[in-house]
Amino acid sequence: MGRHMHGETVEDIRVQECKISNFSTEWLALREPVDAASRNVELTARLLEWREQLDTLAALDLASGTGANFRFLAPLLGGEQHWRLVDHDPALLAQGNSGSSNAFWQVERQCLNLVDWESLDFQSVQLVTASALIDLVSADWLGQLAQHCRVAQAVVFIVLSYDGTIVWEPALEGDERVRGWINRHQRTDKGFGPALGPRAAPEFGKMLERLDYQVELCPSPWRLEPEQITLQATLLAGWITAVREIAPDATDWLDQWAARRRDLIESGNSRLTVGHWDLLALRSREADLLP
Repeated sequence: MGRHMHGETVEDIRVQECKISNFSTEWLALREPVDAASRNVELTARLLEWREQLDTLAALDLASGTGANFRFLAPLLGGEQHWRLVDHDPALLAQGNSGSSNAFWQVERQCLNLVDWESLDFQSVQLVTASALIDLVSADWLGQLAQHCRVAQAVVFIVLSYDGTIVWEPALEGDERVRGWINRHQRTDKGFGPALGPRAAPEFGKMLERLDYQVELCPSPWRLEPEQITLQATLLAGWITAVREIAPDATDWLDQWAARRRDLIESGNSRLTVGHWDLLALRSREADLLP
């Protein structure tokens, strides 16, 4: 797994052929606590049951950003752990840290384009994990990921994949129209081929089942309250941009809808639910050994 050191000071950042990320550090920091609160508790517990069978755990975290997925999982998984955090943005990798020190954790940060399968090493990996990734990738990319996981005989834990659900309270005329355009935008090419968008988690589950995995798919929705003004406003702004990109003639009605939504958010009268899936896939023989 390359050079390792103990604790949060580990830095093994490879900067060759890295691109600039579309995800800012500020956005990732804003969503991190909401992601943590939204994860499916039962599915996380199932992962911890599986981890108890192992001594040292070797984990590969894809599209890791600043390391939020690692920061959430490592303290729960416990014991000796080797993590490889892979992202295409060196700035995000450089700004990440473990969140707490632990002499039993070894962390490597690798800057790599995730379409470069030849450089993405799955050897000796026991857990492949990612957060908020697979709705951005194509069926072909997910098929290759499933095959690599199978060859490695790795457990797969993919969380917070968008499922197509956006529900505002109070409802406004235009909500469903906007959601439809957003979901269409989700299926455009994000650099991995035409994205599966909301279909990604169920489709990936089927791929893994065909490779002798037992798959559990559970909801992990964001439920944003009126006081979460900044996150709601940030999502609204991003969605407006997405709709304009894919429906440039939508300006008049979109501006009116957005103004009403913005007023509700800023006045503390808006709630928002955004649906996600968490997915856990165990090799069949491993699943049979769990309670």
